Amino acid sequence: MPAVSICLPVFNGEKYLTKALESALAQTYDDFELLISDDCSKDGSADIIQHFARQDKRIIAWRNETNLGLFANYNACVEKAKGRYIKLFAQDDIFHSELIQRQVAVLQKNPLVSLVASARRPIDADGNAIASESVLETKCVSPFSQDTKLIASDAISSVLRDGINWLGEPSSQMYRAEFRGAGFDTSFKQLGDLEYAFRILQSGDYFYIADALCCFRKHAGSSSATTGWEMSAHLEWITLAAKYKEYLSQVDLTPEEYCLNFVKAWTRDLECELNKTERLEQRSRIGVLRDLYGRDDILASFMRDKDQVQDALEQFRMLGAMALLQSAILEHELRVVHDEIAKPYGEPDSVELQNLFVRPGLVSALHGLKETLRERDKEIIALRAKLDEIGRSFSWRITEPIRALNQRAGKGEGGPN
Repeated sequence: MPAVSICLPVFNGEKYLTKALESALAQTYDDFELLISDDCSKDGSADIIQHFARQDKRIIAWRNETNLGLFANYNACVEKAKGRYIKLFAQDDIFHSELIQRQVAVLQKNPLVSLVASARRPIDADGNAIASESVLETKCVSPFSQDTKLIASDAISSVLRDGINWLGEPSSQMYRAEFRGAGFDTSFKQLGDLEYAFRILQSGDYFYIADALCCFRKHAGSSSATTGWEMSAHLEWITLAAKYKEYLSQVDLTPEEYCLNFVKAWTRDLECELNKTERLEQRSRIGVLRDLYGRDDILASFMRDKDQVQDALEQFRMLGAMALLQSAILEHELRVVHDEIAKPYGEPDSVELQNLFVRPGLVSALHGLKETLRERDKEIIALRAKLDEIGRSFSWRITEPIRALNQRAGKGEGGPN
């Protein structure tokens, strides 16, 4: 029986799968089985899997009869795992050669730890390192500067408070097989891995290894990218908080405060993302609204036949998407106006400020204030010039006798002997 079961769900992963498998098979700790569940891939993934399976007997691979989806496919692997420890993996990611050895050592030395994770290094589609663009991004991939052990309740409550998953993606985690439970909750579409980590932590503590022992690939086709805009994916944070709301009190948050803080942070994140991707222009906003709502027909939930009951939940979902987008736009306007106010008022208005249209009165007021200040500057400059002129004229008259004496002395005209 192997000590470790590496669980790798695969779906159309041929682009990065070879690199992932090579990193798993090159581990310094070799007492493991590698379970690969192909979820009806339509590309060359099956050929790659069979190629590696023929070369290494530690690989156990199969193809699902129907497409299960990401978290259900993880469960297909977890259910078959025979190892004492379960090591999750993702087809896009890469293991450091010592990852399994280091994580097994932690679990062996710390019997009260149920979940161990390591720092991870984000990479792009070509394998190049991606630098963090914010403090939150840095905390997400490297939350602590040294190895750290946390009581489970502290880890869970802190994640809920921060609103970011710094516990780690599947590729950075390992847990004891005895705590696998029912596996991933497939009702979650984006935060299923985080919710599963919370459940594992019901049985023990959390240990963090500060060294980056895996690479987490971020690219357009990744699972996190494909669900990034849809509103329902973000709302899973509310679902998660409802399921584990007893931990909110540990960080002095009521459910209402948590919801308000979450929406505030979500609005700011959306504004930053829209600004970075240049999707704040009117035409782009239409596409963003469809992405948030998750449907192309925005009015579909309001269309009904005679005597048909309205779908209130679906209608509120559409209204929520519109409200969120509007809040993000207002957040953007406030940021632009704030930046404009901080600029010297002698500089011309930025193009971005001139293009704001949701609050034209605010822009007009700011423009008018700056114009008034510029006119006052002109008046002050003119007044100073006039005062200088008056000062020079007054001093000229006062010093006229002295100049006359100096002039006479220069011509040799002396006074009486």
